Amino acid sequence: TAAELIAIRARARLLRRVDWLASSRGDDDPAAEQAWQANQPEGEDRAAERRLAGPEGAAWARLVGLFGLTGAEEELLQLALAVAIEPALGALVVAAQGGSGLALPTEPLAKRLAVLPARPIWRPTGALAMWALVRPARGGPGDVLRFEADPRLVDWMFGTVSPDDVLTLALRSIEAEPIPREWPARATVRRLKRALDRGGDVRLIIEGRAGSGRRKFAAAIAKLLKRQALLVNPAPLAPDDWAENFMRLQRFASFAGAALIWQRGAPAWPDKIALGPVQFICVEEAEAPPARDGATDIVIALPEPGPDSKAAAWRRLAPHLPKVDEKVAAIPGLSLRDLEQVARAMPTTIDEATSHFRSLARTRLQGVGRVIDPRFGWGDLVLSDEVEGRLRGIAFEARSRSALLASDDSSRIFAGSAGLSALFSGPPGVGKSMAAQVIARDLGVNLLVVDLAIITSKYIGETAKNMTEAFRQARLAGAVLLFDEADALFAKRTDVKDSNDRHANADTGHLLQLLEGHDGVAILATNRRAAIDPAFCRRLRHGVDFPRPEASERTRIWVLSLAALSAPIADDEDALRGLAERHDLSPAQIKGAVLTAAYAAHRDTRAIRLADLEEGARGELVKEGRAAASVQSLPARPGRARRERFRRVWRSVWSSRWSIGSSNWWPMAWWPMPIWLMPV
Repeated sequence: TAAELIAIRARARLLRRVDWLASSRGDDDPAAEQAWQANQPEGEDRAAERRLAGPEGAAWARLVGLFGLTGAEEELLQLALAVAIEPALGALVVAAQGGSGLALPTEPLAKRLAVLPARPIWRPTGALAMWALVRPARGGPGDVLRFEADPRLVDWMFGTVSPDDVLTLALRSIEAEPIPREWPARATVRRLKRALDRGGDVRLIIEGRAGSGRRKFAAAIAKLLKRQALLVNPAPLAPDDWAENFMRLQRFASFAGAALIWQRGAPAWPDKIALGPVQFICVEEAEAPPARDGATDIVIALPEPGPDSKAAAWRRLAPHLPKVDEKVAAIPGLSLRDLEQVARAMPTTIDEATSHFRSLARTRLQGVGRVIDPRFGWGDLVLSDEVEGRLRGIAFEARSRSALLASDDSSRIFAGSAGLSALFSGPPGVGKSMAAQVIARDLGVNLLVVDLAIITSKYIGETAKNMTEAFRQARLAGAVLLFDEADALFAKRTDVKDSNDRHANADTGHLLQLLEGHDGVAILATNRRAAIDPAFCRRLRHGVDFPRPEASERTRIWVLSLAALSAPIADDEDALRGLAERHDLSPAQIKGAVLTAAYAAHRDTRAIRLADLEEGARGELVKEGRAAASVQSLPARPGRARRERFRRVWRSVWSSRWSIGSSNWWPMAWWPMPIWLMPV
């Protein structure tokens, strides 16, 4: 092994040094010793040195190459390793150093044995010190430094690659398992290899909700890279020795060729400690990884496995429950860890399994709100050109304001007034929240919807703390912050009559400061604009009013909603236009009416009819407290749409008959409306 060759080489050199001291009779001159050694026959040290350069010394060559040791550092490390490998060499070390001191080598001894120049070998910034390959020790006051090799290196030279004792509880090996086909494993490997080829510190940030399978994905990537996957739990590592333990983790991963998969909870990574070749960091959605200056972070948002992938995972985990995989996969919100935990509980029926799933889901109901991955684009909005233009202006400002305010003067002058905030007001269901998603998607960020039930608290100071946390998370993630029903938090401040008013006003003032200093996009959505405090309105960059849609806009919403269900009706678009004109519904109400019609048609196993849409529209009006006239659905007939357009034109003329009556058409003002012009 490399360890035995290192010990043989050191023993031969130490014996030659002892022989020189015995023959020199106290005249330990370096030049004389060098000349004396040149006349000596080749010893075992040269043969061991040649073998170390071959396959037998692969462990030593790997150590030298990975940690970038110089030739002088190699000599000092080999000498210290030899004493640790074969403790009997300690007596030779003492004799070679003049017969006094500890049985540990010194720099002068290493220089004499290898004929090295006088410059220092061990430095605090050198590889031996940075990677703790040797530890300096001082025998007493004024004594020269002596060096002891790290015991872990001895195992490595013998071919046993094991971690340090302090890392045993923090490391766990992970075997790669089948992963869902939705996960971009091979594309991620290609991207990671390109980044590694460029050099520098590279970290793969795997983002996903708790239990989504981030570790499985990292283990699959490590297998494709032909590396062992090691899970790192930072909790057992002492915070006081964090830098030392972090260094030993990276040292072991580099020598073992392992990929480290970091769990949450690690402190900031020391900047001056080099990283192993592959680092995976598992974080939750909108969570920042541990800080590391100069590192290249590749962020992968782990897609949610589809029903087929979840069903396949359940079949593999719970073969004792046959023919229920599709039912389990259809349960909303399930994660891969949920499937594993429930399968380990060995449920005997599907009811037991679903009950366990619900209990697991309840434990995750915490935080400041809902993180939404925006799914709507500009094509999904049905708004007037004016409103859509204002929304596009907000998105454009969010993208370009950093360039506009890049100079010191602009950032100084507009500090406190350049925050991008907007007030979306209008009746319910007109698309305010949908517009917030569209803006977030256009910017390529998430939408964080603040949960008022979590934010507000009856305890003094808790509401302000929760609001601060909401803004902090949105800022760190770069997410668009949405306050739905904003009048509940941004209401007008009242006169102080008791302590409750004082604390409520304090929370409002704190929220005002957070909004003014927020370096991100914040959107307030409300149905009651008049209830918003004027101080907020003054500080908002934009105000967008969402009116109820016109008939033409309602027609388009009907068409898009039906197209989304891939369920065209038997009637043509003119029928939908008439439906839009008869019923003044909001976009949300139209979607509800379409869903009602779709379920009715699906129940009867047929296509959606106009009568189904009429019934759905009347249901939406009833929920709002408005009455809807019963309209009989007539079958489509050729020419019906043309006759209806003709009636609309003449009804328009008839409605203006009083102004027309001032001309030669005056007798028309007294005519009754003909029956054929009556609305159908």
